Amino acid sequence: MRQDRVNAGRRGIAVLLALSTFAVLTVSLYGFAAGWIKPSRASLRSDDNSEQSRQYVLARPFDAAGWLAWTGSAISLSGELPLLAQQVVGASTMLGPVDPQVLRAKALISLRGGDVLDGLERTADVAALFLSERKDAFATLLAYINDPAWPTFIQSRLKRGWPAVDGFLLYSCQSGTPLASLMGFVQQVARHQALADDTIVCIGNKAIAEGRVPAAYWLWLNASTAVPKALANVFNGDFEAPLAGRLFDWRLGAGGEYREGFAVAIRKDDTRGRDNNVLAVRFNGRALHTPIAQQFLALAPGRYVFSYAMREVGLTTPGAVGWAVRCVPSTLTPAVGALQVQMASSGWVAHSQELTIPPGCDGQLLDMTAGNRLQMLQGLQGSVLIDDISMTRQ
Repeated sequence: MRQDRVNAGRRGIAVLLALSTFAVLTVSLYGFAAGWIKPSRASLRSDDNSEQSRQYVLARPFDAAGWLAWTGSAISLSGELPLLAQQVVGASTMLGPVDPQVLRAKALISLRGGDVLDGLERTADVAALFLSERKDAFATLLAYINDPAWPTFIQSRLKRGWPAVDGFLLYSCQSGTPLASLMGFVQQVARHQALADDTIVCIGNKAIAEGRVPAAYWLWLNASTAVPKALANVFNGDFEAPLAGRLFDWRLGAGGEYREGFAVAIRKDDTRGRDNNVLAVRFNGRALHTPIAQQFLALAPGRYVFSYAMREVGLTTPGAVGWAVRCVPSTLTPAVGALQVQMASSGWVAHSQELTIPPGCDGQLLDMTAGNRLQMLQGLQGSVLIDDISMTRQ
């Protein structure tokens, strides 16, 4: 056995030394690091690079990276692969079996040679093993997402478990991949594993921005690792759950009393005889330009009663602060009834209002309002506390 290994090693060295007379042999370290994707660039041929790489190989004949760099400096990324390319990569594998440059060269050989499924598998291995190579590997995978070999590849990967799938989906989302492609992929993944919140938020916000709120809601409920234990038409309307930045959680404005005219936060309050969380907003008289508090909803068409409790403290324009429900996209408008108010204890006032979500209004935005346009430009002073927000189907 030992003698066989020695002979194999000698054969590998012999192959490398024989190939040293050729200037065009295999894939490029530079080309591979530049993206791995289906080549369409002009030749990277460079006499200077080729000579430097040749000198490097002559000085270090057992460095696999040197062989790849030398031959890569003389090969066109758009031309056919040299016949000896596979032999060079095979010999380099003997010198650097776990070298990321060698592994990605093997992947590119398969992709360039037409064995797309093998190339995708090897590319996914590189993404999983080497963080420094992950971005380029993801770019290559993304370039083949519509290839006929893709469904077979992704099903095989998901069945075996692919730790990098979250990262790949997040990269795809941030790279401008169309929503239809992302959602199709997410549906495949959701059959096998849940996705991290960062990935869900990126794809979900993309869906919301395109007016596809129901798609975002499906994503949140069916593919997230952080599905809430309790669901209601308004999520966390009592503000007792920690603010976690989830897709359908409260979105509080950055505010800043010296920047946007308000400061908003969830804090403790005991004015009603119990120590519980409330939404607290403080105004300072500056103009209001940015949203204060919002939440996206996915209400089905029909009649609802929207209710909440509010306490005003020194507000210069009483009754200016309230809520509006808008359709997303804003091509339709919910029908709203008169606002009903009822005094409670310790300055708290119960508010309720009937509204009707029309057919076609598949997504909604619950948005805090602060008076009319003139009042927002002039700004408000004082504070409000809000609690117990709910939306009940009639």
